[in-house]
This record gives sequence, structure tokens and C-alpha cells, in this order.
Amino acid sequence: MNAFFVFTLVPVTLISVGLYRFWSCVHQLGQSKELMRFAPHMMALDGVTIFAALTTLYFAALGWGFTLPLFFHDEPLADWGYVLMATACCLTCMGLSWQNAGRRFEAGPSWGGMRESAVRTLVAFRILDAVEVSRAMKTSGFVIDSNALEVRK
Repeated sequence: MNAFFVFTLVPVTLISVGLYRFWSCVHQLGQSKELMRFAPHMMALDGVTIFAALTTLYFAALGWGFTLPLFFHDEPLADWGYVLMATACCLTCMGLSWQNAGRRFEAGPSWGGMRESAVRTLVAFRILDAVEVSRAMKTSGFVIDSNALEVRK
């Protein structure tokens, strides 16, 4: 049983470290506010992913015999209950990170890979923003002529 908790904590720890490194790299680039403006759901879902990781750690610690406050029940669970809850929280963490991260972790969990992922994510959102502005200008009939010095409607 105790070894199983280690197997649930390893992917959860790797995901948490990857999320920390990604947001740290975005913050080092000075673009965290811009990224939160482009994708406000990204940081919120990363927070939920970290909460699922901490919940996995909580149930693993309860399964190992640590005396922690029981938040949602009065009596301790059976050993299989702790394993079930830790597994469910681990799968939730993995599923949320896979759904939310997209291709953010494709380059690897190293600092260089996370910097590349942060830059790739920021550039992708800027390209999408430019495409949306271009489409809005075309549908409204607003044309910018590259040879003219003034903008005509």
C-alpha cells in the first residue's frame, strides 16, 4: 500500500514542478499580466491542478498514518479508501494538466524547455489576438491601405 502512494505522488510532483517552472518563466519574462489577460482560465485551472496535487499528498499522508485534520469526514477511512482517494486525485491532477496545458510541457520539464514553452505560449496568444483584430477589421469594412498615409473606411 505505501509504495502505491509513492507511485501517485511522482507524477503529481512532476506536474507541480512543471507548472511552477512555467509560471516562473512567464514572470521572469515580465509577461504574466499579459498572459492572464489573454487566457484568464489558464492560471485558474493550474491552481485547481495544484490543489488536486496537494489533495493527493493529503490522502497519501493519511494513508501512511500521519494524524492530520479530517476535513470532510469524522472517522478515518479504511486503507483502500485512502488509496482510492489518492488515485482519484492523482488522475484528476493528470487529467487537468493534460487538458489545460495543451502543448506547454512538450519541450520537457527543464528550465530551458519551460522558457521555450512560455515564449511559445505568449507568441501563440499574440498571433491569435492579431488574427481576431484582422478579422474584425475585415468584417466591419475598415481597410488599412499599406501605400496610403491615411486610414479610410
